[in-house]
Amino acid sequence: MTEHGPLPLEDYLKSAFKTPDVSLPLKDAFHATWWRKRFEEHGGGAQRLVETLSQFQVSIAAGACHSESYTRLILQAQPASTSKSALELFAAPDSVHWRMVDHPAGGLPVVTFEDRADFELAFRALGARCEPVPIGENVHALYVGGLPNPVRVREMKTAFIASGNDSRTWPQEMKRRMKSDGTSFHDRLILLHTAPYGGLQASDVGDQMSEAGWLEASLQLRLEHEFTHHATHRLLGSYRLHVHDEVLADLMGFTKALGRFEAELFLRALGIDGDRIRPDARLSTYTVDLAEEALPRLVEILRVVAEKIEAISSIFVGTSESNRLRSLVALSQIDLHTLADDTPERVISSILDFPFDD
Repeated sequence: MTEHGPLPLEDYLKSAFKTPDVSLPLKDAFHATWWRKRFEEHGGGAQRLVETLSQFQVSIAAGACHSESYTRLILQAQPASTSKSALELFAAPDSVHWRMVDHPAGGLPVVTFEDRADFELAFRALGARCEPVPIGENVHALYVGGLPNPVRVREMKTAFIASGNDSRTWPQEMKRRMKSDGTSFHDRLILLHTAPYGGLQASDVGDQMSEAGWLEASLQLRLEHEFTHHATHRLLGSYRLHVHDEVLADLMGFTKALGRFEAELFLRALGIDGDRIRPDARLSTYTVDLAEEALPRLVEILRVVAEKIEAISSIFVGTSESNRLRSLVALSQIDLHTLADDTPERVISSILDFPFDD
């Protein structure tokens, strides 16, 4: 909800995406290089994850982000006197794994959880500053940005002083490094929980799809979906809980995992059955700023947009990851109202003719 109350549909549908002014593909940000080295040296088990992210040492509780523990361990980057292990923190530590995943928008560490409670713990610790925020049952993934990394701060400060620098100049050095790369001391990462995407069953996806195959495809779909949020963050200056973002992210996810985008599957995964919005719909997460009376009209627009996306989705299939990202960037410049009104031919032409500087 905005400070001035719910938005009318016209304002809600305004695009927040900027015109990109960078070359593609993007290089890894600083934090990704650091995480990549850490994985190569120590692997991607649960214990190494806990040792890498101090947020796991802060108990999840209301007001935790203002607590003495959070201030000391996270904001002041002090080491913990005693540390909780992965065995103490996770219900199923052997099923918690992380790895580095490459992407033309820049690589990221990706953490996968099989146990729902473990995913929710990580969601709150890393995505909600250790606060006990509610997590919808239909939420199984999270793209985290701006996550402080006290471990890296301590490592870099130690190396800075060991190189002969005065410790009193470290605050100025931190500012310099942050100006050079905003991820110098902050992380971006993806959290994934293994579950069927959008509440869909394997039979909904196709007669030949097994339950195990759909679980695997759902994981790949979510991964590409969250990387799309990462791409719009880095390239287009925005990633929001908004239907525009979800249209783009699901387009990329479905075409990557299934090799196709179907309007009806997309709408059902969003929680729309015909003209009805299910009580547990994902759509509700993305429309908190929208005036309630505008929801029926939004559903109408989304149905038309989904059909247009299905009609153009073939250009996202059977091509390189870099070309997919270029097409995504071009498509992002078309707002949902225009997309609903345009013909598929004009949309494809806009994508293929988009002027990239590189």
